[in-house]
Amino acid sequence: MTQSKTIGQFLSSIPPENTATRAAFFLAGFIMAVWASMVPFVKLNLSLDEAHLGALLLCVGLGALVVMPFCGGIVAKRGARFLLRQALFAIPVILFAINFSTNTILTACLLFLFGMIFGSVDVSMNVHAVEVDRRSEKRLIAGFHALYSLGSVVGALAMAGLLNVGVELLIAVGALLVVCLLIWLFASPKLLSDAGKAQGPTKSFVIPRGFVLWLGLICLLLFMIEGAVLDWGGVFLVEEKKAAIENAGLAFAAFSTAMTIMRLLGDKLIASVGPRACVRYGCLLGAAMLAGCVFFANPWLVIALFFVLGIGLANVVPIAFASTADQNEMPMSLALAAVTTLGYAGQLTGPALIGFVAKASSLSFAFAMLAAFLVIVSFSSNIFRKK
Repeated sequence: MTQSKTIGQFLSSIPPENTATRAAFFLAGFIMAVWASMVPFVKLNLSLDEAHLGALLLCVGLGALVVMPFCGGIVAKRGARFLLRQALFAIPVILFAINFSTNTILTACLLFLFGMIFGSVDVSMNVHAVEVDRRSEKRLIAGFHALYSLGSVVGALAMAGLLNVGVELLIAVGALLVVCLLIWLFASPKLLSDAGKAQGPTKSFVIPRGFVLWLGLICLLLFMIEGAVLDWGGVFLVEEKKAAIENAGLAFAAFSTAMTIMRLLGDKLIASVGPRACVRYGCLLGAAMLAGCVFFANPWLVIALFFVLGIGLANVVPIAFASTADQNEMPMSLALAAVTTLGYAGQLTGPALIGFVAKASSLSFAFAMLAAFLVIVSFSSNIFRKK
């Protein structure tokens, strides 16, 4: 009885806005995992080849890039809650509608809209997270990002489980998205009404400058590396390290698993050693691991290096996002929108850049270039606060 009361007291002591923010991050990762599970079915239903599928998938990123620069202005005027609450109710509906499309152009339009809404989720969710983290005595930002990763894992496993026991795609997707809507129905009223809202009039869009621009460029490089590991890690293992093609996915699996684990531990680590040290030594560790991937030939050792790479980089992006609250050059919501947009630009352009560099030289040289980028970021760590 005492234990039950203690658990109840613990749960009641958690600020409701913390719970709502965790729910938003978890649901965002969960929904993206559901979409990832749908991709092979979309390819099959529309009879697409790899090139056309790639162009179709690009619509999601382009939709996000179009809307994200303007989300900061909306949040600054209306607050993160206004945008986040509506967007997380709308996005499951759009995703479910994609299942009924039998036309490539219509599907591309729906995916562009999906990307736009998810881009608004990303900006408003991170603005709300930064504000909750700023008001809390404890650091929370890395834990929020960990829940996005956890949601991705749970969503992928849930889709795989339902499809493997014979549930039809439409029913599986519909059931999981209904669960998302119900969770958000209960969680969304707990969002802060004033998170990200600027004091006084503000512009809808501001070109990033100074500290904010530097943060954005750091995120561009970091997202570029994450995109490269996602799209090229398996190819690198197979073509450069002669791994069996069945093991190609282990590179990104190791990387993302380490990211999830470290983000769950990240808030205590950041509070202990400080943001500046986390960025400096995390990026140097990552650079060493990428260099090791280039020089070592054993594929299993390279997979282990990808795991340590995830450990090094896990908390750098959360720190960069949280640092938008440490400047006075523009409203935090506009700053975070700019930083997030530059990050997405890196994630979209990174894999293409790696392809061009690999064609001109080699994939190993391209990965060595990514290691050099991380060294540059580590030397930029002084822009972050010590504690």
